[in-house]
Amino acid sequence: MRLGISYRMHFRYSEPVTECQNEVRVRPRDDDHQRVLSYRLTSQPQLQVLSVRDYWGTVVEHLGIRTPHTELELLAEATVETAPRPGPAGAPAVSALDDTGFRLDHLEFLEPSRHVDWHPGDAVEKRAAAAVAGAASVPEMVSAVAADVRGALSYEQGATEIGVSLAELLEGGAGVCQDFAHLALGMLRSVGVPARYVSGYLFAADETSANAETAEVVTVQTHAWIEVALPGSGWWALDPTNGGPVSERHVVIGCGRDYGDVPPVRGAFMGSGTAEVDAEVVIGRHVEGPPAAATSVPPRQITTIAAPPTQEWRHQQSQQQQ
Repeated sequence: MRLGISYRMHFRYSEPVTECQNEVRVRPRDDDHQRVLSYRLTSQPQLQVLSVRDYWGTVVEHLGIRTPHTELELLAEATVETAPRPGPAGAPAVSALDDTGFRLDHLEFLEPSRHVDWHPGDAVEKRAAAAVAGAASVPEMVSAVAADVRGALSYEQGATEIGVSLAELLEGGAGVCQDFAHLALGMLRSVGVPARYVSGYLFAADETSANAETAEVVTVQTHAWIEVALPGSGWWALDPTNGGPVSERHVVIGCGRDYGDVPPVRGAFMGSGTAEVDAEVVIGRHVEGPPAAATSVPPRQITTIAAPPTQEWRHQQSQQQQ
């Protein structure tokens, strides 16, 4: 499937800010299942972009302004060709998870992390243990946890904020895609299954479209899902939010321990005013290039935070997609 992706981010400040520095993780990844045919990141005002790869292999683009300004607009455009992603290769036994070499190779994805934290005997571990009881293989464990997460949470935009704990998430019973992913990661890691967070795009039905299922262009937000390491079989991708496999409609940006390793945008500004951020992703299929950016985009998510002139404000965009 060939997809054109246009990701627009618009920052507005109530008063001129003297400096703004940003790091952006929105470029699709090249791997065995997707190929980036074209990509560019432009800004208004025009800025120089420094592109590097981080520890996790994700492309990070750095750009900033050191002159007073009240607005910044970023536009990332990509054309990506995707292929179907295979299901689990084999059905390794649960006992294979105890292999010392396997555990050491995936240790970073077995331990608690900032947004995926749990403790022995807590509600997350108990729920996971109950969900996988009786599973004869690792894929069965993973499928059982994914199903349990969908039973524990309902999808609801605005129900959570970045930084919510897994305990608070279970208590609230609702969240967005990053919350589904975080809970699945915590439950899987607590029972010994290495799992990592994936940030990307999903060519999904637009809930605001009258022709959602047949639409060639949809307006969404960035998406999040997970990948689990299967002993002897590599990584297997699943989408806990949608309760199914990851397909050619999914486009990977990067992966890490949790959202904190792959936020679409993270930055800081120096100033005494407040800020508003709106962002929108437009995806079209079977096109030669990325769709044109919308000329007028209503805010999908607004973050307004005041900061003293000498302090930095960190803006992070949540991932929200059905």
